[in-house]
Amino acid sequence: MSFKFDSLITILKKLDERETVTVHSLMNDLEIKERSVYRYMLTLQTAGFPISYDRKKQSYVFSDNYSLGKPNLTPEETLALALSKNFLKNFGETMEKSIDTIQEKLSVKKAEMPKHIILGLESIPPTVGSYLEAIHGAIKEYKRLEITYRTLYSDKETTRKVDPYYLFFREGFWHLRGYCDLREDFRTFVLDRIISLRTLDEHFLPKPISFEEELAGSFGTFIDGEEVEVILRFDPPIKPYILRKKWHQSQKTTELKNGQLEVRFRVNGIKGIKGWIYQWIPHVHIIEPEELRELAESEVEQAAKNFL
Repeated sequence: MSFKFDSLITILKKLDERETVTVHSLMNDLEIKERSVYRYMLTLQTAGFPISYDRKKQSYVFSDNYSLGKPNLTPEETLALALSKNFLKNFGETMEKSIDTIQEKLSVKKAEMPKHIILGLESIPPTVGSYLEAIHGAIKEYKRLEITYRTLYSDKETTRKVDPYYLFFREGFWHLRGYCDLREDFRTFVLDRIISLRTLDEHFLPKPISFEEELAGSFGTFIDGEEVEVILRFDPPIKPYILRKKWHQSQKTTELKNGQLEVRFRVNGIKGIKGWIYQWIPHVHIIEPEELRELAESEVEQAAKNFL
């Protein structure tokens, strides 16, 4: 290693430790001539280090609180880091450890959630965390998975091969979208319903699908289904609740003269949106499609009988 390189490192360390750095101090410490000091300073500035001379301190300093490997985070940045850690730890132990590793590499004090901010996020089971890692690796390497899956609607276990395409998180659960050899079509799998999972030494050729388009048409976690237009009308008492957020990408709202709010959606099938509609009973009216209106009438009638 050259003497010049050692000298440049020494200067940077002195600046980083906020020592008083002057031309004469460097001449004495490095045993170099005055012109060499100016040449070294110019070399460091040309390399991108924000070095300037502070007349009040009568010393060379790093400008704008610059520091080597020790970023000076603002309160807003510290809060953002703490929120990220608190949010990601609910996706598995690996995610939380990754944030800790980032903080160690940045050499910053570990960000903790302020006591006055409460987040009621539920942690995912450890098995789901391990599935996330395995699936992530399989997606990157285009490797096929073998999973044993227990469906919610029948509670039946089946073992199948799946070509994994993407992961998404909705309604408190992680989901895997992939091509299922058992159904010979794309299916969505909830990770907490996977009984076992292993990565096979088999590669697959990915089909040209767009997860952005698939998720754009879904309402909730239901992706499969033919596109359908849903038209709803909401009574005035709950209009503020409907208007407080955009529930779906396709949502269009119209204020009607009678005080009602008309909302239109274009979604994949009616399964996903049906449950959302039911929470607004009795202040919601299903205008279209007729299939959804008839299904709702039948199920509400059955529900009424359950309370008799």
